[in-house]
Amino acid sequence: MDRRTLLALGLAGLATPATAQDRGGDPEPAPRPTYEGLTFMSHNKPIRAIQYRPVGEGRRSAIVMMHGSGSNITSRGPWHWLAMQFAADGYHVLTPLYTDAEADNGIRPERMMEAWRDVGEHGIDRFIEQGIDRRRTAMFGYSLGSYVAVDGALGNSRAAAAIGLAGGVDVYTPRPPRRRIPVLMIRADGDTHVLPRNTAAWIRFLREHEISVEEEVLRDSNHIFTAAKWQEIADISRAFYGRNIGRMDQTPA
Repeated sequence: MDRRTLLALGLAGLATPATAQDRGGDPEPAPRPTYEGLTFMSHNKPIRAIQYRPVGEGRRSAIVMMHGSGSNITSRGPWHWLAMQFAADGYHVLTPLYTDAEADNGIRPERMMEAWRDVGEHGIDRFIEQGIDRRRTAMFGYSLGSYVAVDGALGNSRAAAAIGLAGGVDVYTPRPPRRRIPVLMIRADGDTHVLPRNTAAWIRFLREHEISVEEEVLRDSNHIFTAAKWQEIADISRAFYGRNIGRMDQTPA
């Protein structure tokens, strides 16, 4: 079964949690974030995605998440779990299948990378069009997606912050940034796929271009994360977003 078939099956199973039925006097369970499959356009190409919504107004903030190489988007697994964690913390979340814009051929010419970055940019624009202040939007990316997310956020995007997880200069050569926004880099100390020295080179490059970069290291970890490490990633990321785009004491203009 190929990747697109798996994706179709995953999206077909999406549903928002149903309202609880009468349980013989038991109290209603607390509301939970909801999610649904959708399609939006990027340069006239349909991009499949899952959108997650917090309970109520939430933080009036949004995150676009860019997956790793060879990944898909489904309503299960760690990527879905992380999106639900962000939504539970009050964020609107979009997880686009950015390879719908250009299928990954492994060579990844610049036009392909630009098409992928544009998917993230258009995801941010979509949230802004829905009424979220641009200063309360952010990117998140893992592995290949870390480059797409961070490099895109520092380019033409209107995102106000970005997180790169397990990314480095061996993923792709970064461009000189056009914008100045806070960035967090999360890496594993034992990563053998994206080497720590290559993450360090990316951080050094950005700091030399006057980008404020924070760094967090996951100890005793490799490129593929355990459930406990995904929890650590969620906690670190929520703290960063909470200091930047998700502050509850910040009133949108």
